[in-house]
Amino acid sequence: MVEREFFKNMMKKVIDDTEQNKIRSSDELIQTLIKELSDQRALQQNKRIIN
Repeated sequence: MVEREFFKNMMKKVIDDTEQNKIRSSDELIQTLIKELSDQRALQQNKRIIN
């Protein structure tokens, strides 16, 4: 369920950035998605270390 919420929020951010012309090309879109997914993975790894 947490992953679903993460993807929902990530897509909202991508759509907002596209509408505000922060993302102007498919390369920028891919870079944004990779960054968001990498940040999420790092957060999950940190949670595992803490627990």
